[in-house]
Amino acid sequence: MKALFGGSFNPVHIGHLVIARDVLESFGFSEIVFVPAKIQPLKGKLSIPPEVRLELLELAVREIPYFKVWNYEIENKGISYTIDTLKAFKEKEKQTPVFIMGTDSFLKFNRWKKPVKILEIAKIVVIRRPGYDIRAEEILKQLNIRKKIRRGTLRESNDINSADIFIMDGRLMEISSTEIRRRLKEGKDIRFLVPDLCAKKLKEIKRNLDFI
Repeated sequence: MKALFGGSFNPVHIGHLVIARDVLESFGFSEIVFVPAKIQPLKGKLSIPPEVRLELLELAVREIPYFKVWNYEIENKGISYTIDTLKAFKEKEKQTPVFIMGTDSFLKFNRWKKPVKILEIAKIVVIRRPGYDIRAEEILKQLNIRKKIRRGTLRESNDINSADIFIMDGRLMEISSTEIRRRLKEGKDIRFLVPDLCAKKLKEIKRNLDFI
């Protein structure tokens, strides 16, 4: 069984890869499929162009057999809506989609396009950031939908069939794409924050990026 990991990946960093590996091992997935967004409805245009973010992701997972990148949203025209991606994945893979997201995304879930439909066709794995209180029951109440919620940690084995929404504690890793972009702008070293191949590529092209 595969799981989708969606996001801006602006740029991808070590934290993303560690989360993906931990989810894969905890739930026993065969593969994690990264799906970079072209344009995010709640963020608008991203500072790193979509084709660059896609290339960086492909570099990051090049030698990792259980990671793949799907360019579905990048290749499509217009805004990236998760509901469309999930429907396409379900049709392609013939399985119930599992979608991995972070705390920030889930806290805005009621503002997504067709959130109720998303929960009807997919299971959600939310990686809880330390210090954040995720009141999933309140979000579901706002949407007027009932779903089984399970809380746990990625350091233990979990059964994806045991609930509809999983609120999972990940590792404490203070790495953000915002920090990486800031360090690039300031000419600081970004090694150890992103995979080596990505650090090399970003160093080569940083003069052409909008935020520099």
